[in-house]
Amino acid sequence: MKKEMTTHMPRWAELIMRRHGISEPPAAGVVPDWLRAEVEKTPLWYIIREAKEVRRSHPYILVEELRKQPGQWREILDTLQPAIGTVADAIIARGVREILFTGCGSAFFTAMHGEFVMERLAGIRCRAVESFELRHYFPEVDPVHTVVVAHSGTGGSIETREALAEARKRGCLTVAIVNTPGSPLEDLAEHSLCYETAQGCGPCINVISTRVLMQTLLGLALGRRLGRNPVRIADLHSQIVRCAKIGEVFLNTQEGLVRSLAERHKDIASFFLVGTGPNYFSAREGTLKIEEESICVGKAYRPGDFHHDVISILGPSNCTMAISGNEHTNPRIADCLDVARAAESGTIAIVFDGNDSIASHAEHVIRLESGLDELLTPIPLTLVFQLFGYYRGVARGFNPDTLRTDYWPNAKAWITAFPIGTH
Repeated sequence: MKKEMTTHMPRWAELIMRRHGISEPPAAGVVPDWLRAEVEKTPLWYIIREAKEVRRSHPYILVEELRKQPGQWREILDTLQPAIGTVADAIIARGVREILFTGCGSAFFTAMHGEFVMERLAGIRCRAVESFELRHYFPEVDPVHTVVVAHSGTGGSIETREALAEARKRGCLTVAIVNTPGSPLEDLAEHSLCYETAQGCGPCINVISTRVLMQTLLGLALGRRLGRNPVRIADLHSQIVRCAKIGEVFLNTQEGLVRSLAERHKDIASFFLVGTGPNYFSAREGTLKIEEESICVGKAYRPGDFHHDVISILGPSNCTMAISGNEHTNPRIADCLDVARAAESGTIAIVFDGNDSIASHAEHVIRLESGLDELLTPIPLTLVFQLFGYYRGVARGFNPDTLRTDYWPNAKAWITAFPIGTH
């Protein structure tokens, strides 16, 4: 039976309104005194995440959420694969020929990941379209054979809800990948995958890596059912279980190094991240984590873009961080590091053991264990930039949990951008 569309506000918004006896959210652009008092007592993103406590010093909640991730990956592998198989069966039953991935912010970056990885695993044409763009510039598709996959940690982002509603209105199959059970987006979609993280900090941390893992498993399930390169699909499925161990080893052996590099670069004005293939997603998402957690400006580049776009702004006030690719792409990535060093920019290479040819081109190197196909590396790589941004934020005197909503002008900007009930 077809699931009916429903809509309601995110849980945190309903709770705060109920506490103040409010039945309707404040109008857009209006910040009532009761809301300002709430936010000045408890930074807004602690409220949105329904955090159980407010932290005022290191260790903040973010680093604890970060360290949970390898265990959460294991739990997904142990418990969610039947649900993922059910969604794969629904997609195949529709004879899907195209998948549109959508989301906003970090969720759009996970949509970009879906576009790249799913097409290569399942052999189905894929596109990533940011939610606002999808809602207002919906592409010409055959809705009977199109699925729209919407990403959101809270499941409350208004743009993504509207985009998914538009997809259902047009007759597309709809799937939500979320981290909040019973969220508006999950209720709106015909099918959903949900892994609850109960994340307590503002920046998207475990809600990213867990959705990337679920999405990759969905691609593997589709590929296996469609008979797409069975030997490679089986090999990738056997490799993906190693992600948790690689993440644990990284945290156990590299956290001190990452902290020292973050502190060493605390006064750098901007960061440029370079990634290719599936790890252009890692560069985009990593840039956002450094920005949000340590309050600075960053930008992500593909290796081919770097030479054309960045040379005029390279210099000692910025740092270039490059992610190892593969034997065909690494020479160009190494060139990016050489160009940055020529301009006296700081350089950091992020490499895997056995895939470290770019290491000698950087001043500093962060290493992860080997054993993963390039398509799977975005999962453990999420840890690197989350950890770097965290310790850099601490060194700069910021609370990485809050997305700076512990500072009233920024909190007011958030409320202006996202009135109660829209995120």
